[in-house]
Amino acid sequence: MSRDGELPPRFQKLNQFGVPNLGLFVATAIPVMLVVTVKDVGGLADLYAVGVVGAIATNLGASGTDLKLSLGLWERIFMLFTFLIMLLIELSLLWDKSSARLFAGSVLLIGLILRGLAAEYAKRAKDAAAAAAATAAAAHPPTPATTFTYKAEDATGPPMMCAIRGVGKTLDFAIEESKQTHRPLYLLFIRTLPVLTEQDYKRKWQEDEEARAIFLHAKSQAGGHPVYPCYAVSDAVAHTIVDITATMGASYLILGAPERGGLVNLLRGSIIREISDNLPDDIHLLVLA
Repeated sequence: MSRDGELPPRFQKLNQFGVPNLGLFVATAIPVMLVVTVKDVGGLADLYAVGVVGAIATNLGASGTDLKLSLGLWERIFMLFTFLIMLLIELSLLWDKSSARLFAGSVLLIGLILRGLAAEYAKRAKDAAAAAAATAAAAHPPTPATTFTYKAEDATGPPMMCAIRGVGKTLDFAIEESKQTHRPLYLLFIRTLPVLTEQDYKRKWQEDEEARAIFLHAKSQAGGHPVYPCYAVSDAVAHTIVDITATMGASYLILGAPERGGLVNLLRGSIIREISDNLPDDIHLLVLA
C-alpha cells in the first residue's frame, strides 16, 4: 500500500532482514490490543466477520463494475449478484454488532486519514525534488568526470558485459580483454535489495556512492577505451543480469566467482548456475575464478 502511495513512505523502510519495521509493529500491535480489549471470543469473531465480509464485498463490487477487466457478461452478473449478497450480510453485521460497527468505522477513518497524509506528503516531496533537481542542474551541470562518451571508431567489435561487485581482478580482466579485442565494455553493477520500493526504480548510478566510485575508477583505468556504466536495483540478480546482457546485445558475459560458502549457495541457490541456465546460446559466459 505504501508503494502504491496509499500509506506514508516510511512504511517502506526495511530492516536488515528485509522486513518493514513499522508495518510489522502495526500488524502486531493492533491484534494484541484487540485480544486484550475484547475478552469475549464471540466479540473477536464479530470483528473478524465484519473485516472479511467487507473485504470480499469490496473486491467483488470493484471488480464487477470495472469495465477494464476482460470479464464475460455472465461472470460480471454472477460477481455483482454475489456482491449484493455479501453487502447485505455486511450491513446486517454492522446493524446488529455495535462493537464491530465501531471497529470498522475506526479502521476506515484511520485509513482515509493516512491515505490523505500520504498523498499530501508525496505531492510535497515530488515538488521539492523537482525544485532541487532544477537548482542542482543549473548550479552544477554535468562534468566530464561523470559522463561516458566515446567515438564509434574506438571499439569496433561486438560489446562485452561484465557484472561487477567492486574493484578487483574481475574488473581488471574485463578492461584488458576488451582493449585487446577492441570491444566496447559494459560494466553492470546491481544494487541488490530484498524488496523494491517505488524510489528504487528511479535510482541512478550517480546517486549510489559505491557504484559511482567503481565506474569512475574503471573509466580512469580504461584510459580512453569505451567503458559504459550499467546500473540496476533488483531483487532478482540472475534474471536482471541475463535481461540486461541480452538487451545490450553483448556477445560475452564476464562474472567473478561467488564468495558465498557452500551452505549459503545450497540455501539460496547458485547465481552463476541460474544465469547459465537462462543465458541465450549466442552469449558466451566466462567465470573468472
